[in-house]
Amino acid sequence: MYSSNAKDGPSSYPLSGEMELEIGLKFPNRETAMLAVKNYNIRRSAEYKVVESDQSRYVCRCKQFGDQCRWMVRVAKTRSSRFWKFRKYEGPHSCLASLMSQDHAQLDSNVICQHIFPMVHADATICVKVLQGSVESAYGYKVSYKKVWHAKQKAIARIYGDWDESYDQLRRYLNALQAFLPGTIVDLQTRPYYVGNTLDRDSVMFHQYAGTLLMGIAQDGNNNILPVAFALVERENTDSWYFFLTNLRRHVATRPGVLLISDRHAAIKAALEREGCGWEHNVYCVRHIASNFATSFKSKEAKRHLVNAAYSKTQEQS
Repeated sequence: MYSSNAKDGPSSYPLSGEMELEIGLKFPNRETAMLAVKNYNIRRSAEYKVVESDQSRYVCRCKQFGDQCRWMVRVAKTRSSRFWKFRKYEGPHSCLASLMSQDHAQLDSNVICQHIFPMVHADATICVKVLQGSVESAYGYKVSYKKVWHAKQKAIARIYGDWDESYDQLRRYLNALQAFLPGTIVDLQTRPYYVGNTLDRDSVMFHQYAGTLLMGIAQDGNNNILPVAFALVERENTDSWYFFLTNLRRHVATRPGVLLISDRHAAIKAALEREGCGWEHNVYCVRHIASNFATSFKSKEAKRHLVNAAYSKTQEQS
């Protein structure tokens, strides 16, 4: 069956696009109706162009509309505004299928998001290349890494909320940490929030808003690795590292003689050299140095000697 007999419910048309479209199909919203049209054309290697699109209607025609093909569809909002309904439909396509070996214009991030959503819901860390393979297997088209990445971001936003909503909850989360984990230190840097040119006195925005995570870890007497501090910053630059490292020294590593071990990132080096950072003792991670060494000098033996030299004792220690 292509449509539901229930007058007050949406149709049971599958969004896979395997079935033929028909007049009377009902969908809960405009986005779902568009997905059905897109999937239908992708499955048939046909392309269409949108000739009307607004808040009450969505009209498409085959790209070869005319003598070769009369395919068209008109979807409009019902009077009750509860559904989007197929008001007019001429199909199926009578034109020859296009030869699109690499991609399809209607195979966009919204369609891909619909397909990969169950996979991302099951494992948000799933590799984009794995998702690429799944899309190619399902639709027969090779889609770019960038397009699948955007689709994954949309799926994550549907599952966990978008970035703005997540940042709105961050202050509540930090307050909860301080309430239930005594000793938790929070330092929020904010700036005024403007709507256009007007200051919103009831709101502030984070000074650093993107999504780079800086983290400090330590090793206890049993060789366990423990996270001790983290910071959400805009990007990995000198100012961000200075903010993080000064707070790490001021609130966490307060004892004298604490050694800071880091990689040879230029921003960390510049932050440590800035006045007021507070770290008297800092060294570079030998494993990171050895990894860079092995990239330039392809010798496992030389890498081993480098690591052994770093761990060897001085005459005073012997």
